Amino acid sequence: MILAGIGGNLESAQFGPPRETLSAALAALKDKHIRILTRSGWYRTEPVPRSDQPWFINAVISLATDLDPNDLLTFLQTIETRFGRVRR
Repeated sequence: MILAGIGGNLESAQFGPPRETLSAALAALKDKHIRILTRSGWYRTEPVPRSDQPWFINAVISLATDLDPNDLLTFLQTIETRFGRVRR
C-alpha cells in the first residue's frame, strides 16, 4: 500500500488556487503510469507554526505503481518542483 500526503497553500500563476493546482499535479502522476486508487476529502489546515501565510489545502492519496520506492520519491519530488515547490 502506498499512501502520500498532498497539499499546498499558494496560488499558481499557471494553475490557479491551491485546490486546482493540486488537482493538476495529481493528473500529472499519469505521466509515469501512477494510478490514484483513492483520495481523501480536501482538508483546510492552519500553517504550523502560526503565521500570516494562507491556510493549506491537504489530502491523502492511495497509489498503485510499478516504480520502486526511490524512483517514486524522485518522481513525486519532480512533480513538486514542476508545480512550484521550493525546498529550503
